[in-house]
Amino acid sequence: MKDNFLLMDIRFLKRILFPMICLCYFAVGALFLMGRDRPFPASWNIQFLLLLSVNFLCTLLLFLIKRKNSSANGLVVAGLFLIQLALKYIMTKPFSSDIWFEYFLIIILLLEGIPVLKTDETLVLTLGIALSVLLTNHNGVFWGLEIPVRSRETKSSLFLLTMLISGLSIMIKQAFAVVLRTGEIVVNQKRIIQKLSASNTELQSYANLAEERSMINERLKLTREIHDTVGYTMTNLLMMLEACTDLLKVNPEKLEKLLYQALDISKSGHEEIRQSLRTLRNTNLKEKNSIESIQHLTGIFMESTGVEVRVDFGNLPWRLNRKIDHIIYRFLQEAMTNALAHGEAKSIDIRFWLNDKMIRISIEDDGKGSEDIEQGIGIKGMGERLSEVEGRLSYNNSTSGFVIWAEIPWSSNE
Repeated sequence: MKDNFLLMDIRFLKRILFPMICLCYFAVGALFLMGRDRPFPASWNIQFLLLLSVNFLCTLLLFLIKRKNSSANGLVVAGLFLIQLALKYIMTKPFSSDIWFEYFLIIILLLEGIPVLKTDETLVLTLGIALSVLLTNHNGVFWGLEIPVRSRETKSSLFLLTMLISGLSIMIKQAFAVVLRTGEIVVNQKRIIQKLSASNTELQSYANLAEERSMINERLKLTREIHDTVGYTMTNLLMMLEACTDLLKVNPEKLEKLLYQALDISKSGHEEIRQSLRTLRNTNLKEKNSIESIQHLTGIFMESTGVEVRVDFGNLPWRLNRKIDHIIYRFLQEAMTNALAHGEAKSIDIRFWLNDKMIRISIEDDGKGSEDIEQGIGIKGMGERLSEVEGRLSYNNSTSGFVIWAEIPWSSNE
């Protein structure tokens, strides 16, 4: 599954802002075309459109610049903004009484600053724009026209609009930074959960292995004891029987005593062997059946992640075989990990059913699903394991989240 948060970076923010800036450029062009009845020289039309194109080129350069903490990079960004401020002054001078030209150009400047400027740099840009609004009167002769002095009310209105847009741009920048930080925390939490789940599974496997090794060592110890007991008893009996043959006709009284000693040794050895065998019988290696293994796996997963896992075994046999058990174990392990890591699921439903010598398994979660399902290493690994026994794998989004199915051929004769 593809993690949607990976798209939430500075490039994604630029993709949102660029269409908004293009709309502002379109608005400036539309305002100019609608005011072509003004008595400007014919050459002014071409010059205005040329200035607007240069301004747009500066916008493109700002969006192509990668954010780096270098003095050269900072000088380039500052230079582009200064050029745009100068162009704003020239383009809006003939329209001193119409603040909308300047208003849209100010919006463009502040929107450009969101992805490329820090908050303090945005405040400096806002200060520069505010000073240009308050201190320039736009009066004088321009292209042969007498430009009236801009009124105080017009300056105040434009200043308030500048402050409003600046505040909104800073809020957008801060909100996006919070989203990025939150997303990074979520991604780190997923990685930690995955590592904990993997570590927990490895620890459990190690514990089982250690338990089996302990039992094997106990068996070896008992077999050594049996060997020593049998060897000692048989050696003594053999020597006594040889002595008995020598005393058969020579010393009947000593023969009788020797036979009683042999009988005591055989009884003692027999009891020791029985005790060792009794202990050995009670130290059989622990071997879980299929259902117990699944319950053990899902129980560990619930304890380590907090995700509720409900299992319906249906008519699944109590015992399958070692190979099928291993495939199901790995299949469940991978599917549950994906449901948590990629789907952020809170609960998982696992269902088994045996029909026509085919074990059918469905694993459905209540996560967010995936708009773009891609086969990662985990899903490919599931498919490869199933193909070894001619099984099949399928998956899709469901009404509640995500669901994955597996079909595994099985016969009770295997």
